[in-house]
Amino acid sequence: MEKRATIRDIARTAGVSIATVSRVLNNSVAVTADTKERVTDAVRQLGYIPNSAAISLKTNRTHTVGFVISDIYSEALISAVHAAEAVLNKNNYNLLLCSTANDPVREKRYLQMLMSSNVDGIVINTTGRNPDYILELSQKCPIVLYNRKVPKDGFIGDLVDTNNFLGSYRLTKQLLEIGHRRIAAICGPVHSLSNAKERYEGFQAAMQEAGIQLREDSPYLYGGEFCHQTGERALDHLMALPQPPTAIVSHNVTMSMGFLAQADKRKVRIPEDVSFASYDDIPNAGLMRVRPTAVVFDVKEIGEQIGRAVLKRIDQPGCPNRSFIFDPTIVQGNSVMPPAGEQRPMPPDP
Repeated sequence: MEKRATIRDIARTAGVSIATVSRVLNNSVAVTADTKERVTDAVRQLGYIPNSAAISLKTNRTHTVGFVISDIYSEALISAVHAAEAVLNKNNYNLLLCSTANDPVREKRYLQMLMSSNVDGIVINTTGRNPDYILELSQKCPIVLYNRKVPKDGFIGDLVDTNNFLGSYRLTKQLLEIGHRRIAAICGPVHSLSNAKERYEGFQAAMQEAGIQLREDSPYLYGGEFCHQTGERALDHLMALPQPPTAIVSHNVTMSMGFLAQADKRKVRIPEDVSFASYDDIPNAGLMRVRPTAVVFDVKEIGEQIGRAVLKRIDQPGCPNRSFIFDPTIVQGNSVMPPAGEQRPMPPDP
């Protein structure tokens, strides 16, 4: 492997002192045009790359932001990352992306790595299981939370999120307005993630307005992690009930994809056998036979706000905590219809 060029190598090639090379690299005016040209030529000839660690010791900036997400397969998360990166790039910042797969141990390890790398700021789409550690980090590093809160007093930082309550409420309300009453919800981990809890509360509020009280042990509430398997198991559980729901609301797009895949496998027709609605749109839904009615958000705008928020917090670390909450839009698909009598039980496994 070829040895990396150093300032000493540049000085030797240009025939100047190390101090002169340093002045040129730092755009000092105390060098002649001829000297600057010789040093610049040597830099190009040797392919010199500045040592960012050494620069950060001098400036206390690495111009790097860490972005920790819970699911690298989520198109909504990745689209937000792309939009945030574009804002950061325009401001000469680099982005380091880490994916935790909703594993709190992995999340903490990534956060420790980012802190040891002296990043200028961190964006966290947290697993919800390291609140104390994230609270501690917020005292030391500019932090922006994306989509999931840290329920701890003393947290310093910003929140960029969707209006989870309102989105879930409106989606459920639409089903109620066309006549559904036996509505089931596929919920996320409500005890550890703020967005899962708020989406459940939106569903609950709409149902209560319609005079439908929900018990915690209701067979029409199916909970689990935000993953494909939860959606698959929810389909099997809900459609095997003696009285299956006439409509189902999924509170996460990954669960929705698992649900729809299992529905296709088990020959459950949507919306003929059960109406279905999703929080967040499914990628490439326009190409699918079943296009779910969904709550959607401008992910590009959300990502750009993330980028702006973390840059301001880097420049003004003492600024007050801020929240940027984006309201929903409902996109109509072909997955919802008024209830047409009793639903058929799910056919047995082939």
